[in-house]
Amino acid sequence: MKLNFPGDRGNLYVSVCAANLVAISIGTHYSWTSPALPKLEAPGSFIHLTSNEASWVGSLTALGTIFGPFLGGWVMDKLGRRWTLMLADVINLLAWAVLLTATSAWHIYMGRFLGGFSGGFVYIGIPVYVAEISEPQVRGPVGAIFAFLLVGGFLMEFLFGPYVSYSTLIYINFIPPVLFLLFFSLIPESPHYFIRKNKMSRALDSLTWLRKGRSLQEVQREFTELQDAVHQSTAEKANVSDLVRVRGNRKGLIISICLLCGQQLSGINVVLFYAQSIFIMSGTSISSSVSSIVLGVVLFAVQGLAVPLTKLFGVKNMMVVSAAGMAVFQFSLGVFFYCIYNGHNMSSYPWWPLASLVGYIISFGTGFGSLPYTVMGEMFPSNVKSIGSAISAGSSWFMAFLVTLFFNNISESLGPHFAFFILSIFCIISFLFTILFVPDTRGMTLQEILDLLNNQRGAKSKA
Repeated sequence: MKLNFPGDRGNLYVSVCAANLVAISIGTHYSWTSPALPKLEAPGSFIHLTSNEASWVGSLTALGTIFGPFLGGWVMDKLGRRWTLMLADVINLLAWAVLLTATSAWHIYMGRFLGGFSGGFVYIGIPVYVAEISEPQVRGPVGAIFAFLLVGGFLMEFLFGPYVSYSTLIYINFIPPVLFLLFFSLIPESPHYFIRKNKMSRALDSLTWLRKGRSLQEVQREFTELQDAVHQSTAEKANVSDLVRVRGNRKGLIISICLLCGQQLSGINVVLFYAQSIFIMSGTSISSSVSSIVLGVVLFAVQGLAVPLTKLFGVKNMMVVSAAGMAVFQFSLGVFFYCIYNGHNMSSYPWWPLASLVGYIISFGTGFGSLPYTVMGEMFPSNVKSIGSAISAGSSWFMAFLVTLFFNNISESLGPHFAFFILSIFCIISFLFTILFVPDTRGMTLQEILDLLNNQRGAKSKA
């Protein structure tokens, strides 16, 4: 905390970027299977995986992620936001070490689970840390960095994975977590955490460093406001029963769980985890590795479209269009594999699978990619927000585990077309659910949204 960086918000921006380096590392875990599984399933592989073993390798990261949102909140309260992210990164490094030295499928299972477990900490830790250290004027833009760098991790695997060996790719994947440890060790703990632990002197020091360029009077004023806000939040106690006992909380929980499960049931982790395998199954003349890179680049680029489009059309409308687009493109991919399954020669349409998945990625990225989490943030009052968010996110990743576990089995027993048709049906269900049950909250304050969920008189969704 002795170093100062250029610019009035230089210390803040460096802190945010340093924290989000761990997002790149987590992103590499989630898409590592795309280039790695074809190598591990090849006949000459040093660990030859069966189809069933490959399904477990693909799904265990999602299973590990389930526990992070629950345990991560407890660790953040005990150790702090900063040390929680540092612990997540150490677990992340351990996961890569296990994968590097693996000699059996069980070692790979362990490495994949540890990678997901680390990711669960990061998914809850980074948003909290960044929100707590940021100024209100820049909280939205700096909060979006997480999604960009997470997808940057996906892109790393798609770019390097097909062209390097199993071990070389893991050595490359060591780079982001090591850089995180080096840079984040220079960054302070959140002032909020110090206030919660009654360490007022350290809290003020942290806030003063983060607000470099601000006058002492401005920093002191913000510090007083932070003290009031933290003390108020700690005074509000709640338990799990409040989520189902209070009508508005119950509705918010249902909406959050359904949207986040719909996100996973659209098949996004099937695409990320098995992208290269899907293109290999399609048998087209376009290289599977090149097709995967195109998907990664499109997913990275489309992240920038979600914010302006959502501001223009609203969260609900964007999710409706997103779900409709995902349903169309998953159905299109299903039709392609159905034709192959029934013996049709599809060599004249090598562009079809890539075009379908690019369309799916664009549809996902502009709506269901991030907006279900935006809705979740509006559905709960502060006293149940943590437990409500943890249950919603945990349900989402449990669904991701099931989808990625059974995709290969369904594809082999019934044909890939059957799996993609099922995913398309789930997208249609999400489309209908969003239209019928998700409120349009444009222009509404958080309190107005909570009043709407509780059916209080005078509260209405904005048209």
